[in-house]
Formats: sequence, structure tokens, C-alpha cells
Amino acid sequence: MTIIAGIDEAGYGPTLGPLIVAAAVFRLEEGSKEEDLNHLVQLKADHGGLRIGDSKQLYHSGTSINRIETTTLGHAVLGRGVLPVRFDALLEGSINTKPEEIQDLPWYQDRLLSLPLPRASHADDILNRAAIQQSLIAEQGISFLDFTLIPIMVPQFNRLTKSSKSKAWTLFYAAARLIEELVRRYPDDELIIHLDRHGGRIHYGPMLQSLFPLAPFTTVQEKREESIYALHWPGRNPVHIDFRVKADAVRTPVALASVIAKTVRELFMECINQCFMETCDGLQPTAGYPEDARRFLDAVDPQLEKMGKREQLIRCR
Repeated sequence: MTIIAGIDEAGYGPTLGPLIVAAAVFRLEEGSKEEDLNHLVQLKADHGGLRIGDSKQLYHSGTSINRIETTTLGHAVLGRGVLPVRFDALLEGSINTKPEEIQDLPWYQDRLLSLPLPRASHADDILNRAAIQQSLIAEQGISFLDFTLIPIMVPQFNRLTKSSKSKAWTLFYAAARLIEELVRRYPDDELIIHLDRHGGRIHYGPMLQSLFPLAPFTTVQEKREESIYALHWPGRNPVHIDFRVKADAVRTPVALASVIAKTVRELFMECINQCFMETCDGLQPTAGYPEDARRFLDAVDPQLEKMGKREQLIRCR
């Protein structure tokens, strides 16, 4: 068996809301090819299954999350055998998720974890599409196993970023936590992990070694388009990790991870917007990106002052 995982993020650039990093995991049966798996990212909407692609192509802020929510919840059905009907069920198995820390933030308190699902899509459509997707990938000797999330709330984002003086390190730290979890979950299989390139960086070896000191690495390739490494944990096959430019456009697991991360972040942002729109007449929702975040924060400043939680809503970078 070969395990193919993809890791991607949503929310690296905004001023408001969490950074969500996700891993999506597939299994290839003996004789199956990774090219068959990557073919899923090229399928058009009329194939009837679950759309997989770069989340920025499938969803634009201010429009319905129907497509990305259908894909996310449909893969929850494939991996877990059940359709999540509340947000806390969607977060099941997530790393770094402490309900008490979520409840401590007033914009999530008593609303986020109990948020009913689906929000914009329909259960029957999700289940029908998931069944089509299951048949489609089974014919290729492919199965979807599950996805894992690591939500980095603003308070933790700020702590990590201030201590390292770089939000790039915060993102790499979250990705490394997911790599560690994948290595733990699949100790006996060949494991390949794909990531989208982090900025313009080409050399990842020293960062990998600093986070995984018990796994000496071998550099397979370091080129402008793709950097590939083999990490050698004791007692298991080498774990192959590659960072590729625009991996979410060509690698199905990375594309799916981007869709899942985006869906989850949008649900977090829905609760932030709801919280402030309830008491601020005429307030328009925000996606949290810098220019629009300034407009939003100017409008909610009096309410935010009363809460005394400004540093827990606004990122330091």
C-alpha cells in the first residue's frame, strides 16, 4: 500500500480569523498509479462526483460556499462513513483543537462548535456525489482515508509569530505538526507527502531537520519548481516529502486539502461576522483580508473595546 497525502492552508494572509492547515490522505492499492489520483483534480463539474481543485478557483469571497462545502463534507462521508451535522464533528481528530480555547473567544462562544452543517449545500446532494466519487476512485484502486486539520487561532498565531519573528515559520510549524501526525498514523506504509511551496523558498532541509531531529534527511532534488526530500525515521520506510510550485493545481491531495482548509476557515469567519453584525447595524461581513479588515475593525471598535479581546482577534502580522 502507498499512502499519498497533501497539505495546504487557508488564511495565511488575512488580518482576522484563524490560519487553517489541512492534510488530505489517499491510499493507492498495489498497481495503482499516482497519475490516476492526480487526474481527479482535472475532472469537470459534469462528472457528478465531488469537485477537487485549487480552492481559489472553486470559491470566491462573498459567494456561496456550496461547492467547497459539498466537497469537504462529501470527503468526510468517504473517510469517516458519516455526514458531519455539526462543526465540532467536522473538527474530529484535529490537532491543537481545545474546545475551551475556542469557547474563550466571544465571537465563537456558544456558536461555532454547535454550528449546524451543512450551511449552503444539501445533505442528499452531498451523499449522492460522495457515492459517485467512491465508485470513481475505487475503479482506479484508490481510496480516500481521511483528513486532518490544525486550526491556529489568532492568540496562538501571534505567540508563534512573535517568538519566531516570522509568520512563515508559523505556517511551517503547522505543516510539520501534520507531517508528524501522518508519520504516526501510517507507520507501516510507504508514505509520500506533497505540499504547496511556501513562498519563494527552495531549501527546506535545515527546517525539516530542526523540527524532526530523529529523522536524518536526504535531499533528492532542489530546483525552482520542486524540492524533494527523504526523511529517515528509525524502524520505517523513508518518508518522501516534496514542496512544489502550485501543487494545488496538479496534486489531488494538495488541492483537496486547500478546499477543506478554506471551507473550515469560512465557517470560523461566519461566526466572527455573525457576532459583530448582531450588534452593529448595517455592518457588512469581512473575509478578514487587510484592507477590508480595517473597514470592519473601524466599525466594530466600540464593541471590541467592551470585550477587551482586541489582541485575540487581530493578528500581529
